[in-house]
Amino acid sequence: MSLEALADAPGGAADLLAADEALGAGAIDLFALVTATRAVVEEAVALVRAMLERPIDNWAKEDRSPVTDVDLAVDRFLRPRLQALFPAAWLSEETIDEPGRLQADRVWVVDPIDGTRSLIEGSGQFCISVALVEAGRPVLGVVANPSSGERFYGCRGGGAFDGTGQRLKVSHPAPGARLRLLVSATELRYGLWHDIGGEFELAARSSLAYKLALVAAGDVDATLTPWPRSEWDAAAGHLLVELAGGDASDIGGHPLRYNRPAPIFDGIAAGGRATLARVAGLRDELLRRRERRRDTEG
Repeated sequence: MSLEALADAPGGAADLLAADEALGAGAIDLFALVTATRAVVEEAVALVRAMLERPIDNWAKEDRSPVTDVDLAVDRFLRPRLQALFPAAWLSEETIDEPGRLQADRVWVVDPIDGTRSLIEGSGQFCISVALVEAGRPVLGVVANPSSGERFYGCRGGGAFDGTGQRLKVSHPAPGARLRLLVSATELRYGLWHDIGGEFELAARSSLAYKLALVAAGDVDATLTPWPRSEWDAAAGHLLVELAGGDASDIGGHPLRYNRPAPIFDGIAAGGRATLARVAGLRDELLRRRERRRDTEG
């Protein structure tokens, strides 16, 4: 759908502006905005699929993390369209940070491709992650996996849903049942989770946004990582988990706040509240293992 058609469609940019005026200065019609945002993300999904029909270019950034021409193309595609829907500031993994966002009440927090290594490897565990943050909290989120066709979306006041319209609900495992945890494939490979079993059943996924969405959907019980994660990795999925009845924090249990000068969290833990209470000891153990690894490497 073109921008012009989207602006004239129900839930499009024209309706959003009218709703904003009707609700009063500063108000957002999140119901309309999440619908319009989903339409823009679907266009981005089509772009990704088209680009993956030919070989992609990839290289290492200054921090040695991978990036591809797909990441950059999706970033360039999303920014003008999302800001046309709602004129908020911008924070994205693939855009040079703009300090002016710190004075903004509302910020689009975007990872054009979360799970770039998966995209390069062709494993299909990558997502487009889009969130709108207001006063440090995500209020709208859309996560889309172009490979699997899975979609997850939600907004405050409206709940969270998958692409079929099914409401998302975190799992509620029975006391004593094994907990299904999604972890980082890299952490598994480097032995961070060695000998952790017993009541925990581990599986790997590459994208944090995808892992959080699967937690929100109740497909798994929790996801944890003690390593730093960026705001754009977490924002949309964090909202989905909360709307689905769960919670998300950094690995030490501190609340996640967004649009900070350094947009990095000290790890992530997410799941149902009872599940997070059950993994408290595991979180402590992961922190100890992280510090031992840092001591060894440093």
